[in-house]
Amino acid sequence: MDSKLYDVVVIGAGPAGSMAAYKAAQAGLSTLLLEEHEQAGLFINCTGIIGAEAFDQLQLPKETIVGNLQTIAFYAPSGHSFRYDPKRPLAYIVSRLKFDHALVQNAEKAGVEIRCNYHARLIRVDSASVEIRQKEDDAAPIYAKAAIIATGFGSNLPAQVGLSGPREIVYGAQTEVEMSDLRDVEIYLGKEIAPEAFGWVVPLYDNRARVGLVSTRETPAYFQKLLQHPRIQPRIKTSQPKMLLSPVPIQAIDCSYTDRVLVVGEAAGQVKTTTQGGIYYGMLCAAMAADVLAEAARKNDFRASVLQRYEKEWTKAIAQELKMGLNLRQLFARLSDKQIDALVELGTQDDIISIVRRLAQFDWHGDLIETSLNLPALQQVVHGGLW
Repeated sequence: MDSKLYDVVVIGAGPAGSMAAYKAAQAGLSTLLLEEHEQAGLFINCTGIIGAEAFDQLQLPKETIVGNLQTIAFYAPSGHSFRYDPKRPLAYIVSRLKFDHALVQNAEKAGVEIRCNYHARLIRVDSASVEIRQKEDDAAPIYAKAAIIATGFGSNLPAQVGLSGPREIVYGAQTEVEMSDLRDVEIYLGKEIAPEAFGWVVPLYDNRARVGLVSTRETPAYFQKLLQHPRIQPRIKTSQPKMLLSPVPIQAIDCSYTDRVLVVGEAAGQVKTTTQGGIYYGMLCAAMAADVLAEAARKNDFRASVLQRYEKEWTKAIAQELKMGLNLRQLFARLSDKQIDALVELGTQDDIISIVRRLAQFDWHGDLIETSLNLPALQQVVHGGLW
């Protein structure tokens, strides 16, 4: 065995992985953070929107902010719209490259050892340690008492330790373009825009914006149609925008722990089922994972029976939110464009706006969803009052 036995090795230096490593090091654990690329934050397909609450709660690097999410304009299939202004920023838009890099720097300052250009492809667990390799004949495997898998969606590392991945996914397509007349975050709804989901324009800085959508099927085709939308196409100044396409889980994995191993972030399906944002939930759960491993280290016991507390804590924190979001998605998938038009029209009514102002939070949607589902006006729109 290699002479160095880490307390924790974290695989993946995205926001969840960096947070897990940072918290583990703070708890006094010798921690190694692995990143497959030259640096964290490369090749990311993300709007970079993070709720204001997350910045305060997790002490996130505000110097990476490039814009605010405040006013939101919703566009119905008919072209009708309403504009919502919460009178305060609900969230901030960050440069993911700078954001991820800052989180890695924070982890390093806390004592985390960083190793980039390391693609962990093999993981094995025995009674004494976790072994990480880049290839079968790797001459210098990495050993640790425990591991956190924070690779994002699509890795087979969880399967190698007997854990299944998220069962349901959608696809997100996005591009960054130069664009004129940028004022609001714009949300586009309708069966011909993004079936069962939505499209967006997110203003950045210097007349630049992220334009994208989420869809359960034919995502590239719907993305091209979005770029040709009469409200969007004339404002785009970039010729031949480049599409980035990536899968996003919309359901948590069945089990996120086993002997010596925890799974966090998108790899665990810890993603908002309403907007498919995963940064905040992933980092929140990553902090819980580090706390559970710190306790396991104090006991020198990394069995699944000890680590299962991680799953109990994160499901208590966000499982109901995930469930409510899935219920809303299933309902929205059944709506016709005419019904969506009617719902957007309801959004202009003062009584609806007052409820939104009272209950709307960027990262916690459950209370607003539950209250909305019981409003008679909304019930009348959807299936004659039957949700």
